[in-house]
Amino acid sequence: MLKHKWITLLLVLLLPFAAAAQPQLAEIAAHLQSERVSLHYDCTYTEDTPVKLSGELVVQGDCYCAKGNGMEIYSDGTTRWTVDPASKEVYIEPADGLAELVAYRDALSELKITGLKYLPLLDDLSVFRFDTASLDASWVVTDLR
Repeated sequence: MLKHKWITLLLVLLLPFAAAAQPQLAEIAAHLQSERVSLHYDCTYTEDTPVKLSGELVVQGDCYCAKGNGMEIYSDGTTRWTVDPASKEVYIEPADGLAELVAYRDALSELKITGLKYLPLLDDLSVFRFDTASLDASWVVTDLR
């Protein structure tokens, strides 16, 4: 079964304005609704046992895609797909866009952002969705919507 702890850990990464005291994060937050933001993150999730996390994040409006630590999370703002390719498992849940992540902002430390890019908004939001129809029968898909 997909470890819900990893879901929480990766969701933490999706809040690039988590520590608004850092000027870079405040700048990123200012661009979230007007541009597509792409970046690489490294940080420590400090709740319970500290865990080092790193990966890639793309955000456009309330949509996001995070890939790191062997997990992938896609959200089109209303649905979230949490994918564990190694276990061949997908969880599909309702999502509240970036607003659902605010609760995790105090659980980050040592946040480092590199490879920051501001890109034009695109009408094609397919990068923020996961197509379970393309999976073979060895995958377990749990739809909790």
